[in-house]
Amino acid sequence: MLTGRRRRGPAAWSGIMVGHHGRVPGIYDEPQLYEAACAYRDVPGEVSALLRWSGKHGDRDPRAVLELAAGPAEHSRELARRGLDATTLDLSPAMCARAAELAAADGIALTVVRADMRDFSIGRQFDLAVTMLNSLCHLLTLDDLLAHLACLAPHVAPGGLYIIELAHPADFFAAERRTSSEWSSEVDGGTVSVRWGGGSDEIDPITQITREHVRVTYRKRGGGVREVTDVVPNRFWTATELTAAIRLAGGFAVVASYGDFEADTPVEAPDAWRMILVLRREGPATAPSAEPTTAPSAEPTEAPSAEPAKALRREGPATAPGAEPAEGPPAVDGPGPG
Repeated sequence: MLTGRRRRGPAAWSGIMVGHHGRVPGIYDEPQLYEAACAYRDVPGEVSALLRWSGKHGDRDPRAVLELAAGPAEHSRELARRGLDATTLDLSPAMCARAAELAAADGIALTVVRADMRDFSIGRQFDLAVTMLNSLCHLLTLDDLLAHLACLAPHVAPGGLYIIELAHPADFFAAERRTSSEWSSEVDGGTVSVRWGGGSDEIDPITQITREHVRVTYRKRGGGVREVTDVVPNRFWTATELTAAIRLAGGFAVVASYGDFEADTPVEAPDAWRMILVLRREGPATAPSAEPTTAPSAEPTEAPSAEPAKALRREGPATAPGAEPAEGPPAVDGPGPG
């Protein structure tokens, strides 16, 4: 999931619109346009940061890495170039095909798994797992997030790390965002202009989901315009929500947080533009035993939620604190009253 680059001037929009609106968001069916939209990222520099943090917070230098919600697998392909045993996982068939195509073109070994990040089994463990570009925002509910953490934990070896890159909370809470929702980049043969959210897109105060309007326009030098538009649901997770979910799921503990890839900038720093959490795997070394997933589970979708309750119903016995138990017949084993 792409969620803006550091703030810069706005971009202008024009061209022929081709709408993609379906079960899988259109931009994720267009890997090459997605790659162009991400062209501003310094992937080698970010991978160097991932490896630096692995050496600092993990038990060992990573040899095997898993990238989740990886799209065209920019980071796992770079890790493979550096000699790591890399596996990439994504739900989109188009993204998986593109990742395999690019790896083959570069002559690098890359295992590509098409699966849902909440429900997969690869049958092995990794020293490092990563989710980049705020892709955790596709997990729209607490149940989704807990399922993801519980599913991933057996795939990470004890002492290994899970590094998550998220949008900075200032993008939602501060008067001025740390990233811009509009940017342009020079790519091979042309220019790509991106608008990802912003404008009239507003976060739902109950669900913390924003339906972000996305437009990616590629202008080829010498003529020709290609454009994709979309509406992408995006869940904002606060730091306290994530920390609580990680404790509730078990298996991981937060050991560090950063606000940038270029230096070990604290996430609290005024120039921090991302929220990067470093999780350390704790617990038994049992590896998942199932074969690698070859088909996806259901794509994460936003389920209708119940109306907010006006009062919380108390479940359980009605005995007041400190009250003596009422006299009655002794307890016996067996079913209670129907």
